[in-house]
Amino acid sequence: MSAQPIRPVRLWYWVAGAAGVAAVLWLALSLFVGFRSLSRQVEGFQRVPIPGQAEVSLAEPGGYTVYFEGLGASDEQLPVSPFRFSLTTVGGEEVSIRAYGGSATYGLGGHSGRAVATFQIEEPGRFLLQTEGEPQGGQANLAVGRSVGPGIFRVVSLAIVGTLVLLLAGAVLAVVVAVRRGRARRMLPAPAAQPVTGWGQATGAAGWFADPGRRYELRYWDGQRWTEHVSDRGTQGRDPM
Repeated sequence: MSAQPIRPVRLWYWVAGAAGVAAVLWLALSLFVGFRSLSRQVEGFQRVPIPGQAEVSLAEPGGYTVYFEGLGASDEQLPVSPFRFSLTTVGGEEVSIRAYGGSATYGLGGHSGRAVATFQIEEPGRFLLQTEGEPQGGQANLAVGRSVGPGIFRVVSLAIVGTLVLLLAGAVLAVVVAVRRGRARRMLPAPAAQPVTGWGQATGAAGWFADPGRRYELRYWDGQRWTEHVSDRGTQGRDPM
């Protein structure tokens, strides 16, 4: 029989489900790519051992963050070994350093660090970073680079927003499809109240009646004879007699 399915078709439920799957994939992929990028950023930090000194080259003006890397660096509940450091230009001019106002840690690229200070430079160039202290439980370093805080916020925000958008789109689509299919079902002809038995004439006017052949739920009686028009569970079609 040539079926005429209710619109919209059930395929749209699969599309809505696909949006949910896409949301999960987006969350996983965006976090993976984002934190991989942050890992490369951390790997690119310039490091100076404690104690020790080394020249660092800062290619852009602006703000930089100093991170302590060593035993207990990424665990804010653990104190770090006492140390001191200073930053000067190659000409001997001291750069003003401020304590880090907040909390920021990382465990990326095989490094664990905790933000301890920030500084600003007006011009790019080479600087001398000097450190003093006696680290305990292994080697410790100071790492210098751009703050990872905004990058972490950006990665997490993008992942969450994209996931919520896809989930919401899938949910709205599923609801719209369900509502429109329900409306389409209500517009289909309902069975007549008068029963019809056998292939004889119906006892009422033209309308939809129980299929006397019992192959379908309903068959249309045009007032004089049974027609080829049938209906099963809301789907209309033709069944030549």
